[in-house]
Order: sequence, then C-alpha cells, then structure tokens
Amino acid sequence: MKRILASVIAITIIGALFSGCGNVDESKNDGDKVSTVSEVKSDNDSNDVSDDTSDSEDSSADSDDTLSSESTSDTSEEYSGYEDALRAYFDASNENDYEKMLRITYPDKAVDWMLKFSQLNGNVLEEELGGNKTNYVITDIVKESQLKDDELDQLMLSYDQIAGLIDKLEEYGGDVEALTDEQREELYYTFMAQTAAEEDSIEHRYKATEGYDVTVYYTKDGEPDEDYFYVYYLDGEGWKVNNTMRKYVKKAKQTQSNATAKSVYVSFASALVDIEITGADLRGAYIIGSDDSMNYNVPSAIDVSEIRKTAETYFDEISKYDYFVIIVDGGCCYTAVNKKDGKGNVGVYPISKIPKALNDHELETEDVSRIDKYSLDDLFEHAKGVIG
Repeated sequence: MKRILASVIAITIIGALFSGCGNVDESKNDGDKVSTVSEVKSDNDSNDVSDDTSDSEDSSADSDDTLSSESTSDTSEEYSGYEDALRAYFDASNENDYEKMLRITYPDKAVDWMLKFSQLNGNVLEEELGGNKTNYVITDIVKESQLKDDELDQLMLSYDQIAGLIDKLEEYGGDVEALTDEQREELYYTFMAQTAAEEDSIEHRYKATEGYDVTVYYTKDGEPDEDYFYVYYLDGEGWKVNNTMRKYVKKAKQTQSNATAKSVYVSFASALVDIEITGADLRGAYIIGSDDSMNYNVPSAIDVSEIRKTAETYFDEISKYDYFVIIVDGGCCYTAVNKKDGKGNVGVYPISKIPKALNDHELETEDVSRIDKYSLDDLFEHAKGVIG
C-alpha cells in the first residue's frame, strides 16, 4: 500500500516555506534539531527539495489566489465505520486519488494547508503520492485489538504538531509568499520545535475517542498480501486511518517471535546431542512441551525433565515461554512458542511453516501465508495429528 509518510509532509512544509526565499541560519540551530530534519528526510531520500530560486518563482505565479481562497476540493467524508474508511482508502489508492488518501489520514485543515504548500513547491505531493492506478481488492478486515487512550493520544501528536505550525502561519496572515525572511526562520524553528518537543509540552488540539489495531488482507493484481493499520475516530471529523508505522511494528514482533522459536529449537537440538552422548535411547516421533500438558507420544524410557533442564542451560529465558518441540529419532525438527501471558505473536521454526507429514522417520513441513491464524494450542493439536 502507498503510505502517507512523515517525510513527505516535512518536505512539503519546509520546501514551500524556504525554497528561494532567503536562507535559514542553521548555525543557530542545535545539533539535535538538525538531526531531526535529517531523519525525517531520510525516509524518502530520493526526494530532495530544490533551493533554486527560479523554481520558487515559477511555482508561485498563482500563489495569491491559491492562498487567499478556500480549498475547492471536497472535505473528509463521514464514514459509517472504520471498515468503510479502510475501503475508501484502498479505493483512493486504486484511483490514484492522493488528496482523498490524505483526507482519510489527516484533519481537513491540515490537508488544506498541505495542498497549498505542495502547490508552492511544485506539487510535491502529487509527485510523491501519485503514480499508476493499482488494483487492490480487500479480502478480509480483522480487528486485532482496541487501542488504549494513551495509544490514541500518541497518534494525535502528529496532528497537534502540524496544527502548531499552521497557527503560527495564520498569525502572520496566512500568505506564504508575503512572509519576511525573519518570519520564515521563526516558522522553521516552530516546526522543528514541534517535532522535537516532549509530548506534554505540545498543545493538544485533536482527540480520538475510539480506535483499533486492524489487519487488512487483500490481493494486488491477484496476488495475496496484507497490511496493518491503526484506525480511529477523530472528534469532529470522523474515521481516520494510519499505516505509516504499523506494518513495521507488526513484522518486527513476528520476527522476534520467530527468533525466540529458533532459540528454543537450537537449545533442544543441543540438549538432545548432550543426552544422546550419555547413551540414552531417544528414538521415536514425539512432542515435548514446556509442561506435561504438551507432551505427546513420549517413550516411557525418555526423561523429559532432564531434556528440559539441559535445554535451559542453552537458553536461559526459555522459562518465560510456553512451547512445544517435535522430536524424531533424537533430532529436533520443529518448534512453536508463545509468551506465557498469551500476548504477542506465536513464533515458529522453521519460519512460516507447519508440520505436514511424517514419512520414513522424517518430518515434512509446508509453508503457510498466515502463521498468525494459529494459536499455540492449534499448532499443538495439528502436530499431534501429524505424529499420529
């Protein structure tokens, strides 16, 4: 999915304010603030803002009319629910309607100003967010969890930061072309102060009263894929969607869970080698779990507690997880884990696979597109069926 990146907004605002309109003396700025600009731009480092004065003059030919008039575009629609808003977002992406995508993501006043800034800066928003039409078809929308109040407040920060800059601009009359160099410099520092400020020092303008963490499954030109969104109801404006960071957070959590599963796998593989060296008979196909409720088909001669205890010496955090391990003739073949509190993603190793069959004393696995469909109990019951 196309993402409304923070870097696009920063480039739009800074570019419109300062391209060809005098230089901001960055020597006055402290190191932390300068690095903040660099980090924002690095999200999309192919999109440099030109400092050429001719670009500013050409793009500002009609700026007086642009800035003095209200936006002629439609404002945000009132969607009946978050699923309706998500479908509208996908439709807008399919139609290459970047303005509608912005309005489903940001408050109307912020979007109006973004569009004005963009026009003054060579319509950078169309360049960044536009492109060829796509063919996304939603197949499922899954509500993962409800967002807490503090999570919603955190999501409002970007809105509040943009509002602080707009307030200052309106204080100067709202005409970007008429700003003095001193006013531009002050607006620059206002923007940087907003992005670097602590949350409790920012004036809060926006309030979300309801929100969810949602996974959207879809096809793109017939190929299955998925994306992750925060959706929330913004007081006075309706449902908004945000997927700038959600996908990376979700994938990072899954990666961590899979890494834990691999650690359990390695610890049991090592423990089994150690125990087999002592002459223990580990033959057979069976399952050993973090507690006896997840043991299955273990030969009576095998000391499960000894295997667990030895595995702990290789992975000292194993006690924090519920897990099971499939063992075939003394070899570790498959692991699945989850935190003991049941929160987070189930991790598996080999990654993105589930047991398929046991043939000639070898465990076969198969790929699955969505390991998150399975709970640890689901996978354990499935593994039992494969072991037989």
